[in-house]
Amino acid sequence: MILIILILIIIIIILSTYLFLINKELRSIPSKIEFIKNSHSNQLIHTQYNIKDINTILIEINNLIKEFNNMETQYEIKNQSLRKMITNISHDLRTPLTSAVGYIDIILNNEMNEEEERLKELKIIEERLKKLEELIDSFFEFSKIVSSENKIEIEKINLITVLENSIVGFCDDFSKKNRMIHYDNHYHQIELNSNVMLLTRIFDNLINNAFMHSNGDLYIQVIKDENIQIIFTNELLDDVDVDKMFEEFYTTDISRTNGHTGLGLAIAKEFVLRLGGQIYATKDNGQLSIVVKFMMVE
Repeated sequence: MILIILILIIIIIILSTYLFLINKELRSIPSKIEFIKNSHSNQLIHTQYNIKDINTILIEINNLIKEFNNMETQYEIKNQSLRKMITNISHDLRTPLTSAVGYIDIILNNEMNEEEERLKELKIIEERLKKLEELIDSFFEFSKIVSSENKIEIEKINLITVLENSIVGFCDDFSKKNRMIHYDNHYHQIELNSNVMLLTRIFDNLINNAFMHSNGDLYIQVIKDENIQIIFTNELLDDVDVDKMFEEFYTTDISRTNGHTGLGLAIAKEFVLRLGGQIYATKDNGQLSIVVKFMMVE
């Protein structure tokens, strides 16, 4: 009987100790969370005692802390990107606007005897205002793309037809600059589950990017293996960061943007991703290659 009582007493002591430790740990958790919140620390919560139930709770709390820290980091990155975007937008819009205002001032404050000279100045103003209109349209279009939640209509299309239509649309522009588009393709038809409008914009933007940011020819190659690859290669005028060139408003030098927003590649990337594809860039020996990759239709 005495032995049973002793055993019960020991069990009670053990249980009391266990409950005391659990209670102590539970009471310490809110203060630890409060400290982490106020100090903006990446610190996680640890337990002094190896209690299974407490450890389970802390694992979940620490996962939430990690997720919160990650969200906070992403928010700061987005915040910095937004500040940079505002700076770039202000610069890009101000450049043609300032130029147009300057020429208007010349017309208003200077006596122009020759009609030809006046028309020349007005023509420059018109060009600057058109560039401003293009910039505003680009910003508006990109904002619609990013915020749009509309479902994309997918249908089976011939990728080659879409690509060749885009190439034809730029042949005159290249020819006027004594440049060429070299097209390397051995297929008359490659079926793809895609959207004609988005795919056209992807190809148009990539060809236009090569036209605006290179003085040489453009080489377009189509490769079909386990995937479909369309490779756009052109000569580099300025060094570019291939890891950043698809970011919104990325330009090699903000002072040399000449009114180009850097949105073309960002829009192309957004559309490629929405169509389930991949896009990336490489550079080698002064040549930039942009690769667009889509899965084959089964």
